[in-house]
Amino acid sequence: MPETELIIISGISGSGKSTALKAFEDMGYLCVDNLPAPLISHFIDYLLRQAGALQPGGATASLGLPDVGVKRVALLMDCREDRFFAQLKEGIERLKAKGIRVSLLFFDCQDEVVVRRFRETRRPHPLMLSGSLSRTITEALVKERELLADFRQAADRVIDTSAYTVHDLRRAVEQYCGRRSKLEVYLTSFGYKYGAPYEADLLLDVRFLPNPHFVPELKPSTGLEEPVANYVFQSADAQELLHRYTELLAFLIPRYEAEGKRYLTVGIGCTGGRHRSVAIVERLHTELKGKGIPCSIIHRDLDRDLRR
Repeated sequence: MPETELIIISGISGSGKSTALKAFEDMGYLCVDNLPAPLISHFIDYLLRQAGALQPGGATASLGLPDVGVKRVALLMDCREDRFFAQLKEGIERLKAKGIRVSLLFFDCQDEVVVRRFRETRRPHPLMLSGSLSRTITEALVKERELLADFRQAADRVIDTSAYTVHDLRRAVEQYCGRRSKLEVYLTSFGYKYGAPYEADLLLDVRFLPNPHFVPELKPSTGLEEPVANYVFQSADAQELLHRYTELLAFLIPRYEAEGKRYLTVGIGCTGGRHRSVAIVERLHTELKGKGIPCSIIHRDLDRDLRR
């Protein structure tokens, strides 16, 4: 049975905590954003129950939390309440005593960068709204660092995001978890007369190739069938296009993945989306697979005329 894992996130406001939590969510973690301190004990009971270390029901039943076999949880907590870490520490000890792996992740950032980020977003610092009498962001940051001092000292990892982009932050979270989300590549054939797919990142128009639609014996068939594919690829232009576009995608895909892109949709269109684009997508899929690049196929308009 997989080990139950809890990652508790905190840090300076404006350091990218919410962005980090989204990265955890994308990796399959159950994510809880800004759990109020009074609910810590209830949440701990919930995790213990999920791990089989506590009988069903009890305090968490009133929260309406289901038994769903949660094994990976990321919990984001902020500093809006004094001594929040003191309340958290007791719960951490209970979890560790039952064999649940707990780690603390702290996000920090230089004050001048935080000030700039708040100015750019035109949002107030949380402590400027919480009755702490902080009148400026600078005063709020001083108070916030005081409230978070114990958590920062106990943290298993401190990540300074001062020079990070959003993509850098996501990569840092993935590296911390020892995971790397793979880029998912979709090759989509479509017909231009039905409109280009709105989700496409790259578009390739293959309407310059000879059209099987005008060959009576091929018109009822599709690019999935060998006679149509052979007709398309008897053209030297089709062969050259396949070679060049395969090499282009083989160059681009690893770089998109390194940059942090999670989805890439390549739209390949002909007039109706039944012949040329389908044949190109099928052959392109084979070529990319041969280069060790996995991808999925979607033939959007293959049966469009049949559905009408």
